[in-house]
Amino acid sequence: MTTTATRPTALRPARELPQVIGERRLAAALWCAGLGTFALLYAPQGLLTDVSASLAVSPSRAALLVSGATLGLAASVIPWAWLSDRIGRPEAMRVAAVASAVLAVLVPWLPGFELLVAGRFLQGAALGGIPALAIALVHDWSLPARAGALAGSYVAATSVGGLVGRLVSVPVAQHLGWRLGLVAVGACLTAVMALLVFLLPPGTPRGQRPHRAVGARSPSQLAHLRAHLHDRTLVALFCVGGLLVGGLAAIFNYLPFRLEAPPYGLAPTVVSLVFLTYLAGTVGSRLAGALSDRWSPRTVLVIACSLMGVGAVVTLARPLLVVVAGVTVLTLGLFVGHAVAASRVGARATTGRAQATALYTVVYYAGASLFGWVAGHAWGLVGWVGVVGLVVALAAVALMLVLSVPTLTRTCAASGPAGS
Repeated sequence: MTTTATRPTALRPARELPQVIGERRLAAALWCAGLGTFALLYAPQGLLTDVSASLAVSPSRAALLVSGATLGLAASVIPWAWLSDRIGRPEAMRVAAVASAVLAVLVPWLPGFELLVAGRFLQGAALGGIPALAIALVHDWSLPARAGALAGSYVAATSVGGLVGRLVSVPVAQHLGWRLGLVAVGACLTAVMALLVFLLPPGTPRGQRPHRAVGARSPSQLAHLRAHLHDRTLVALFCVGGLLVGGLAAIFNYLPFRLEAPPYGLAPTVVSLVFLTYLAGTVGSRLAGALSDRWSPRTVLVIACSLMGVGAVVTLARPLLVVVAGVTVLTLGLFVGHAVAASRVGARATTGRAQATALYTVVYYAGASLFGWVAGHAWGLVGWVGVVGLVVALAAVALMLVLSVPTLTRTCAASGPAGS
């Protein structure tokens, strides 16, 4: 009995042993990456009404504190992917972690709204090295059978991070001001990033080596980008992620303005509790992995897009509990869709994986930046109905994209690690 129990380990290829042994450490590193990144990225979201009043700017301009950071992140992910090809993904993520921790405690003190937006752009650019490389890191350092679960774990951490950033910043801001609310999140981020630096794996996996000859590698990297942009399935996945997160950004950017105004008149600390609906994202990202094992990516993404649209419509109701229920359903849809789309991008890209995940991240955060800002004009024109109409339209376009790609009908098991 003893011999039989130990035989599978003895027969496992030697190159796989370090990956199996380090899976818990990798999962912990991914949790730190998702938690820290999204806590800082969305910390101002619950403070937008305070910023609007304090700096005398409109709601749509105040939302630039969120959109500026997501835009900076979107602009930086391809440079981070190139850097990771030269120094390795773990080392690039370490550089990003240190840079973002430093900026997190400095940017809140910048005077004037324009400088704050510029500082938030730099924060996003520093953070970009983490989500841009996290999914690629999963596929580099885990066994193919475990990659989906680990990717789902990372996405779950992003939902918790978004929640923590809001729940920490708002109560502190109510007592000490919104700047110190952001500093408090920055202090938490510094601790989390220090842990991330320690937990990230050393070196490069599977005999890979960083490419240090910059000029020699640039054509290959550009070729990867071109190839990915000509892959219909990848492009659809990029766009679906950007459309869905754009809807989520629209809802959460302007929900505080709605709930702090009549007929609700809620205090900011009470409104911040609505962000607990982000916990639905933790459930959704883990659920996505289980659903993907049973159904095709297309089926799961159809469910995700439908949840997004239905949840948005439900928020039109007057009762507060119904509004919260709608936000919960919408959040669940986003994180189910994001977990599946991000995982399939990493799995489908058999070459140039860093560039593929970088492109997904670019479109994802460009969507959050663009539609989070556009929703402000919809809010200014027709109120909450305009915001909901925008979100429903985004979900509908995402649904049409999913249905237009035949390769997404294959199950993850059938398509294999490459998702071909």
